[in-house]
Amino acid sequence: MSKLIYYVAATMDGYIATKNHELGWLYDYPPGDDATPYDEFYQNIGATIMGAGTYEWIMKNAAGEWPYQNIPSFILSSRNLTIFSDINAVVIQDNPKNIAAKARDAAKGKDVWIIGGGKTAASFADAGELQQLFITTVPVFLGSGIPVLPVNQAIHVTPNKQRCLRSGAIETIMDIKLMKQLSVNS
Repeated sequence: MSKLIYYVAATMDGYIATKNHELGWLYDYPPGDDATPYDEFYQNIGATIMGAGTYEWIMKNAAGEWPYQNIPSFILSSRNLTIFSDINAVVIQDNPKNIAAKARDAAKGKDVWIIGGGKTAASFADAGELQQLFITTVPVFLGSGIPVLPVNQAIHVTPNKQRCLRSGAIETIMDIKLMKQLSVNS
């Protein structure tokens, strides 16, 4: 079954961007050749989910080229967004469980990447629909910004894999424990 994976870079103090949605801090730390190659991660992705802010950031910063052209994308928004006809994306407003089901169906057995932002990923975690976190923690502190995963309840994780990169970044893959599993196994 498809997993919903939140694959993101964050600062040491838990932010994915500055308050102004800037990522300059990230570009100061190139991942290096010992990082998990993006293409290796992406080949297992069959659909994406993102919030409207992330979509707008991508459109502003991707030099006019939609980076997820070969797979369907679901953009969460209550606003009318302009989606160009050559982009394989739909704007959707529904609860996380229904969106997750639609994205899994569209992914055709592959995983679903929750691109961001943090509030979008948190809504799926709070609904019990997020199965895995893949966070690359970059050695920088911002002091404030957009939180990596601002959940409304405790989310318990089991570390799956962790690697320290030569750049000083740390790649961590964590599986999310469902609360039902916790009560049965406790």
